[in-house]
Amino acid sequence: MIRSIATVSMSGTLRDKIAAAAACGYEGIEIFENDLVYHPGPPEEVRGLAEAAGLRIVALQPLRDVEGLDGEAREKALRRARRTFELARRLGTDLVLVCSQTRADADGSMDRIVRDLRGLADLAAGYGLRLAYEALAWGRHVNTWMRAYEVVELVERPNFGLALDTFHMLVREPALDRLARLDPARVFLLQLADAPDVRMDPLFLSRHFRCFPGQGDLPVVEVVRPLLDAGYAGPASHEIFSDDFRAASPQQAALDGLRSFLFLEERTGRGRMPPAPAPRGFGFVEFAADPADAPALRGLLTALGFRRTRRHRSKRVELWSQGDAHILIDLEDEGFFHAFHLLHGLSVAALALDVGDPAAVAERARAARAVFFRGPRGEGELGLAAVRSVAGSLLYLLGPLPDGRGWREVDFLPEEAPVGGEPLGITAVDHVAQVVPAAEFASWVLFYRVVLGLEPERRVEIVDPRGAIASRALSDPARHVRIVLNASASATSAAGRFLARTAGAGAQHVALACGDVLAAAERIPAELRLPVPDNYYDELESRFDLDPGFAARLRRARVFYDRDDGGEFLHLYTRPLEGFFFELVERRGGYDRYGEPNAPVRLAALAEIEASPSERLTRLFGGG
Repeated sequence: MIRSIATVSMSGTLRDKIAAAAACGYEGIEIFENDLVYHPGPPEEVRGLAEAAGLRIVALQPLRDVEGLDGEAREKALRRARRTFELARRLGTDLVLVCSQTRADADGSMDRIVRDLRGLADLAAGYGLRLAYEALAWGRHVNTWMRAYEVVELVERPNFGLALDTFHMLVREPALDRLARLDPARVFLLQLADAPDVRMDPLFLSRHFRCFPGQGDLPVVEVVRPLLDAGYAGPASHEIFSDDFRAASPQQAALDGLRSFLFLEERTGRGRMPPAPAPRGFGFVEFAADPADAPALRGLLTALGFRRTRRHRSKRVELWSQGDAHILIDLEDEGFFHAFHLLHGLSVAALALDVGDPAAVAERARAARAVFFRGPRGEGELGLAAVRSVAGSLLYLLGPLPDGRGWREVDFLPEEAPVGGEPLGITAVDHVAQVVPAAEFASWVLFYRVVLGLEPERRVEIVDPRGAIASRALSDPARHVRIVLNASASATSAAGRFLARTAGAGAQHVALACGDVLAAAERIPAELRLPVPDNYYDELESRFDLDPGFAARLRRARVFYDRDDGGEFLHLYTRPLEGFFFELVERRGGYDRYGEPNAPVRLAALAEIEASPSERLTRLFGGG
């Protein structure tokens, strides 16, 4: 298939859109007529811009509401058609997209539709053009791809074929089993779009919430695979109407589209990237800090049972460990982590993942045009590969060394006198929750899918007292790596406040796996734990049939509880430290979620804490 993108999928001027598509290596571009209307130059100039950028103009669109009209309405439609055909000729494309009729006053009989479209095809032939007929999901008489295909066969013109749009197909009657019987030679254009799985009028959903395949919930792969298997080799063009993408740069939209093609090609067996990794877990979480805020972080880690066991060979970096959970505190006064701290304050500046084969993942990242980072390296130290991730933070790629040593043994020296707390049974990092701007939410979902091969779980909407928060977890099949993305359109929600306070620092909390959360909670000072109202436990006892003694322990320890068919989930949160907090989680049985039913209570408690400066952890630990 010919990788293409419609100009309606990107913001900016037509010149901006062509440049963005070319920079991301697209082969074709589909021109939306409104972009021509807004462009100050003639169509020939646009043709020249595309040719200079190495792009083929694969189609001009849309030509709407042509068939089934009478009188002046019919004459007006034909005048529009002639103008559109002339524009296409001047642009140098041979294809025009024709949408099915939406007007209520149009004749919907098949004979009339076929007769009018046959005449339109004959008119287009005089301009040397082909027509691709698309069934809109809200079309008046033709609103499924099967019906549109029937029209194409009845029109019987070699220049009249089918336009398949994955969005229109999948929100209506997909009939995926019939795609294998489709003649690929009759498909002139494949348009690609995904969408969230929400109940909404198709027209409104299409105009505001489309997204690139791999970002939403529709089974786009199940449309594309049989078409490619049947031999379709024409243009595949992203057509994305989205409020979020209209607010983003054309470069970001074009990059998302490129990553979407990588996703589709891999899922349809046509990928050229190395296989997705089988990650083994989080290697470490690295904070950017300075001498003023580091004491509060050290105090919190000590209370959670971490011990400072090593220091970096050549940098001011401390390693705090418990089980396989490793936290780095970077106190460098120059370089990346210092700059990150200047911008965001005390914050998570890097995550490291044990991906097994860092070179293969790096190759996937290069294909996805991720931005690489390599910091200064001392003699004998590792040169870890890293790519830029959320908020410009780093994502380190770890793997085994030939001599069997790990990153700790190579880059860090043992602490002569380890300091810290007594272990609380923390074993590893369970998941990391990152907050991103709402307009970037879908982009980061696709980033993690393509680069790391993580798969998204269902999106949930969390009720915050000050605005809804969208949340979506991604993980590998074995659940060794879990990353939760959160976003909110509300500046006053917990997510919005975090972005404002930290200038968009990214990771808002790190969840630590613990063997016995109740026992750990009873050893963590109450002033460090997020307070939970008694009302929560009253409701909890009415919702679940809990043992009275167990319920009493949950209440005393201020531990949250959830249960489903798979198992049980116990978790607690620390009070926020400069907007960041830790969570301790205990998964019992096969529980595989994140305690979402408890999120509104946690968010309300967080809002209360943030409204009271005297409750800040920096004050409790003697900081500013």
